[in-house]
Amino acid sequence: MGLAIACAIGTACRGRSDDGALLFLQRTLKPGERILALRDLEALAGGSFAVVVVAPGGKPELRILQADGKGDFGTVFSTRQGDVFRTMALEDVNADGRDEILVTWRGGHLEMIEVVGRDAQGSWTSLFQEAGREIERRYGVGGTSEFWITSRTYEEGPDQPPAYTTTVYRWAGGTFVESK
Repeated sequence: MGLAIACAIGTACRGRSDDGALLFLQRTLKPGERILALRDLEALAGGSFAVVVVAPGGKPELRILQADGKGDFGTVFSTRQGDVFRTMALEDVNADGRDEILVTWRGGHLEMIEVVGRDAQGSWTSLFQEAGREIERRYGVGGTSEFWITSRTYEEGPDQPPAYTTTVYRWAGGTFVESK
């Protein structure tokens, strides 16, 4: 991957690639930005990429870039949730037959999760984001994802161990809701 990235920015190769991801890198990275993850979203939306980049001294940022039909890419969605990027996956988390982007971050002592997908108008949006001490993903009825998030309650008394509670979020009615 290192050579491919170097080729994309023109520092290690004489020839030019017609690979969309490499062309994307050449046209969209700002000086000093580092790539942490890159996914071609061709199956989700033609001519688009999800990339996690970090600028010098900055926090990681997920950007979704889409081709404008003239050979350039524009940012159509971006989010920055934590201090450390953990993972990015393409999965159908709400059983609608389309993959969403599932991203995990870490910030301080918290784990963060975000689900990015398309709204009814086709625009990229955050469908779910939450943080907690520990996040567990399970599968619910009909193949939808459930997120079990354990957090400290801070309800313990003096000289008592920390108290924790787990909240479950399930897909219902077009959104993730807290399960009662």
